[in-house]
Amino acid sequence: MLHVQRRGDGFRWRRKVPEGLRSRFVKRELVVSLRTKDRATAIVRGRRLTAVADRLFVSAMTDTALTTDRINAIARDWLAKELDAAERDLEKVRAGETLYAAPDPEIEPIQADLTLLSDLIGDSREALAVNDYRQIEVVADELLAAGGLSVDRASDAYGRFCRTLLRAQVELLNQTKARRVGDYGHPGRDPLFALPPAAIAAAPPVDRTPQSMSLAELVEVYAEAKVRDGEWKGRTLTNTKPKLTRFAEILNNKAVDDLTRDDVRDWRDALADMELSNNTIIQNFKYVNAMLNWAKIEGKCTIDSPLKGLAPKADDADRDAYTPADLKVLFHCPLYTGHWRADRRERPGSVLVKDHKFWLPLIALHSGLRAEEAAKLKVTDLRQIEGIWCFSVEDTKTAAGTRIVPVHPRLIRLGLLSHHEQVSKKGVGPLWPEIKPSADGRYSEKFCAWWSHFRHLVGLGRSGLKFHSFRHTFISSLQVAGVPETLSGQLAGHVVNVGITYGVYGGKLLSAPERLALIEKLDFGVDLSHLEPAG
Repeated sequence: MLHVQRRGDGFRWRRKVPEGLRSRFVKRELVVSLRTKDRATAIVRGRRLTAVADRLFVSAMTDTALTTDRINAIARDWLAKELDAAERDLEKVRAGETLYAAPDPEIEPIQADLTLLSDLIGDSREALAVNDYRQIEVVADELLAAGGLSVDRASDAYGRFCRTLLRAQVELLNQTKARRVGDYGHPGRDPLFALPPAAIAAAPPVDRTPQSMSLAELVEVYAEAKVRDGEWKGRTLTNTKPKLTRFAEILNNKAVDDLTRDDVRDWRDALADMELSNNTIIQNFKYVNAMLNWAKIEGKCTIDSPLKGLAPKADDADRDAYTPADLKVLFHCPLYTGHWRADRRERPGSVLVKDHKFWLPLIALHSGLRAEEAAKLKVTDLRQIEGIWCFSVEDTKTAAGTRIVPVHPRLIRLGLLSHHEQVSKKGVGPLWPEIKPSADGRYSEKFCAWWSHFRHLVGLGRSGLKFHSFRHTFISSLQVAGVPETLSGQLAGHVVNVGITYGVYGGKLLSAPERLALIEKLDFGVDLSHLEPAG
């Protein structure tokens, strides 16, 4: 790739610094004017600069010493990125909403966030005072891996790195707390991260090159062009545009030029977690790939489509069940044992938010509900039938999918009915008020996109492991328990041919108590007693 671009009537060379090396460079991009209007001359000069940059990057990647200067640079870069991410979150919060704390009708939202942030500051300072690095080790390991650095956890360098990151975390929390009440004049308290006036004056000029359009904007421009060119009419428009919009929504409408192959993997996995077949996912790949290729030709972006080679194989039911080892990893991760804050549930901490992200995996494992079925539950869908608390699952993919599934006793012990009672006070509505449907009416879309990313962060990234895998585990556990197929089909919502192997059971409809008896003794091969309240 030449990295040569036309700029006005001249040319420039522009190259992004690799993600893993950005903490070692002042800018995220290297931009140099080629000082010529002749394209051939620009190409020659661009090749020379590309060769120099290649050597520079290789040198940076092979230099693995974790010096004090490098530790400080990585920590400052991490702090800057986290503050930028926090600012993006602040831009989206609305009046009457909490941003970091769990919603509590008894506490004013901003005050709830401030209280949580104060607690987090206290926890981080206490950890810093006694050199307890457990809460920051996940971040430290991610940053070292991203930078291609291998450091012994028992070394002094690793300890210094974690300690510096803890300082950065305290600074992040202090500034975030100030910004939550609109205070942007809050000075940096830690001198390591405070930029003196001289440094601000000497800061290099910001590259004002316009960023490429967002994915949402591209979808609109692309659809409009296809209609104007006569290529999309009627059904083609209504069938294709929602799929492109979903692609944009799952990837948070990021800039087109910032798309990576990892973004594509996240989108692909989210579609699989929504229980779309591989053939359907392949069709989505074709639609998105056509749009990105069109964008490159039309000058709407500079990147080539990153989708090549990432589509799943046709009719490949690549979905495993969660093994006991997988379940142990999941239910001992910070999502269930305590996390840093509501938007960072892969990091250990003292916060435990019990919203849909907490409950949906538990419900899928213990009840076999699909992601969409669990995500769109209403308050009235959790009710007593024949004296048994049940999920009433309706409006699903098939007629057999409409069913009654008893609530597993463990879910009750974990507080699901308390959640139900709290939400019911606000009237008849969704069981998970924080979930909003996507453009095409799916309730599970945002959750599945989050889950696909989250499970990789906690060590559950192997191929074939999707959210739907909970359902496989539930059904497999019924089989292991000796439950006949026709009876397990009533719980899972499967269509079963009762005229063959299990004809003897045909026509028997299970009562709610009989259904509960089948599932309450299921053994998933892992001890989950630590999730339940003591006593």
